[in-house]
Amino acid sequence: MNFLNRTLAGSSLVALTFMPIVPMTLAQSSSFGDLQGYWGSSYVTTLAERGIIGGFPDGTFQPNAQITRAQFAAIAVKAFDLSPGNGSRSFRDVPANYWAAPAISAVNNSGLVTGFPDGSFRPEENITRAQALVILAKALGNKTNADPNGLNPYSDRQAVPQWAMDSVARAANGGIIVNFPDANQINPNSLATRGEVAALVYQTLVKLGNGNFAPINIGTNTPSAPITPVVTNLAIERIETNTNPRRPLQEGDELLIRAYGTPGASAIFELDGLNRDRPVAMQEVQSGIYETSYRIRRGDRQINARPVVILSRAGQNSISLQFDQAIAININNQNNPDFPNDPGNPGIGYILRPEITNFRDNEVIRLPDNLIGQTLPDASVEVRIEALRTVMGVLNLSQNVFQANVRADQNGQFIVYIPQANVESGTIYRVRMTATQNNQSQSSELLLQQE
Repeated sequence: MNFLNRTLAGSSLVALTFMPIVPMTLAQSSSFGDLQGYWGSSYVTTLAERGIIGGFPDGTFQPNAQITRAQFAAIAVKAFDLSPGNGSRSFRDVPANYWAAPAISAVNNSGLVTGFPDGSFRPEENITRAQALVILAKALGNKTNADPNGLNPYSDRQAVPQWAMDSVARAANGGIIVNFPDANQINPNSLATRGEVAALVYQTLVKLGNGNFAPINIGTNTPSAPITPVVTNLAIERIETNTNPRRPLQEGDELLIRAYGTPGASAIFELDGLNRDRPVAMQEVQSGIYETSYRIRRGDRQINARPVVILSRAGQNSISLQFDQAIAININNQNNPDFPNDPGNPGIGYILRPEITNFRDNEVIRLPDNLIGQTLPDASVEVRIEALRTVMGVLNLSQNVFQANVRADQNGQFIVYIPQANVESGTIYRVRMTATQNNQSQSSELLLQQE
């Protein structure tokens, strides 16, 4: 059952993304070069981090550019987790090799976006805000209603085309309409921009309760007396720590935890495998931002500790989120019986999580080349490389270009030879690595750019 069907059935899909940070410095969200000062940058960057929307090869997003039906279809497939198109229906103006053909087939099969009576889809035709709202109102399903009174707060409600009236009313009652700088207008007949679509899709995902998206109110118009009171579901967007994946924490080190989620909740922190019986309370230092710390003790020892944050509020079920990266604690040559002491490198930390040491994230590579990595001695490492392409400002499907299994030497080092790949300059490679030893596995990812 695909995402849309699950949504219509009343259940939700949770897709989580975490942002690790460097020691003592909280990470900043990645952004495109032309989003500084743009009103909807928070919508765009969050969707980009989740892989729902992408930018252009020159590092821009072009938020004010108009968006086509094909681009919207590609975004909808990723946002609503639609099943891949099976070609059950073809449109006369969508060739089989058209970049968005699978996405167009998927949205058509789901019923979100249909073609025209003449058998065309018109993929390169720009869409209006009303057309975008009609599509997103379908995605909301039974999460909203078509009461026309929901349009009363908008000064231009009379401009909504009759054919779109019920759907736009459903969008208004669902609270997904975003318009900036005048939140009291719908602007239904204006051509939708890439930034506006990002905001509309974001609000739709918030309303559906899928993906733990934190509420954003920029450009929204919430009626003073909503027709159906909406209780904000508890959500944890991400967890950050001050840990370094290559350096184990030792006795006396302070582990800092920060979580982003629903404001006004109670939050506690647990360290999986260590302090389950002694949860630590977290303080809400800013609206929706919770922080705490944990001092590593002598008896703490874990190769695969994972911080867990739990949010709770009266009258609602508590929710929890686990940090996506394992943390090694008190693991080194001197106190770890699994590995002998190395007189030449006293205190060196061993971590199963595989890391590339001769390239950093987002650096340029020219294939063929070697990737040199570090993990536990004698661990088995599986390496997969995918080529990622951006077409028309939308993240396209990835293509597997390489796979290999290697074994680390007695020092934990492994080398993978990557042959020449038939790709264009600027192609992004996603390197996925999984190290396994003694029935334990840890994974990591690295992004590299073809020169």
